[in-house]
Amino acid sequence: MRFYKYCSVLLVGCLWLTACEEDIELSLNGDQPRLVVDGAITTDTMAHKVKLSFGQLLRQSAMPRVSGAVVTLSDGDDTFVLQESDDAPGEYLTSDSFFGRQNTLYSLEISNVDVNGDGREEVYTSESYLNPLIETDSVSIGFHRIWKLWQINLHAHDPAGVENYYLFNLYINGELYSDRYGKMSYTDDRFFDGSFADGVWIFALDSEDDEENLVPGDVVTLETWMVEKSYYDFVNAAEEETGVKTPLFSGPPANVPSNISNGALGQFAAYAISRYSVVNEFTAEEMLEMAQ
Repeated sequence: MRFYKYCSVLLVGCLWLTACEEDIELSLNGDQPRLVVDGAITTDTMAHKVKLSFGQLLRQSAMPRVSGAVVTLSDGDDTFVLQESDDAPGEYLTSDSFFGRQNTLYSLEISNVDVNGDGREEVYTSESYLNPLIETDSVSIGFHRIWKLWQINLHAHDPAGVENYYLFNLYINGELYSDRYGKMSYTDDRFFDGSFADGVWIFALDSEDDEENLVPGDVVTLETWMVEKSYYDFVNAAEEETGVKTPLFSGPPANVPSNISNGALGQFAAYAISRYSVVNEFTAEEMLEMAQ
C-alpha cells in the first residue's frame, strides 16, 4: 500500500482497487504493434467501457485508438454487442442499463481487427469472474498523533477459506482522491482470512497538507472492489511501473501482466463494488488532543 512509506513496519501484519484511468508506458519485447485492451464490468448500473488502442515499443505519443472492431461480451447465457462511441472512437460501450452479476464468469471477444497489418483479421479473448460482494460493516476516521495522519479505517468480515483480493478507492466530498495507481490501496486477505477486520488502516491523509487535511463536515467515502488475482497483480505491477523506483537508478520492472489472448496487452476485469460513507466531525487539532 502507498502509505507504507509512513508506516510499513507498524502495519505489515494487518493491512487488509467509474474506475481510475492512467496511461502506462509499456516496455515491449519488440517493435511489433500490439493491441492494448482496457475494459471492466462492475456491479454498478451504467454504460461499461472497453477501450482498444495500439501499443508499440518506446512510443512516446498517445497510442492510436482501434476503431471498427467487433466487441462482444457474454455471461454464459446472453451475449451483448458493445457499440463504438460516436464521440470517442476506439471506446466500446454497453447499454446504460447494464450491470454485472455476482458469481458470474464474463467472456470478452474482440474481432475484425488487423493489428499487425498482414491483411488477416485477428481474434482476441479474455475472461474474468465477478466475485461475490463482501459488504462493508462500517468505516471510521482516526488520527495518528505521532505522524499527524488521518486514518481511514475499514471494518468488515472476510469469509473463511476463500482467497480474496481487495482494491480500495477514496472519495472526499465526492471527489476521487485515489486518482492514480500510486494513491490506491490494495491487498489480499492472507493476514485476516475468516476474521473480522476491526479498524484496518486503509488510507493515510497528511493533516499538514491543505489538499489532504480533513475538516468538520467532510464526507469520506471508501469504495471497495472485489477483484480477481490477475487484476490485483496488474494494478500492483502498474503501480511499480509508474511509481518512483528505489534505488533511483534501478532497472525497470517486468512488463505489466495481461489476461488478453493472442499476445495483446492490458486487462479485462469484472468485479463487485461496495461503498460506505462517513462524515468527519473534528479538526486535526481536536483529534490530536483526543489521541494524547
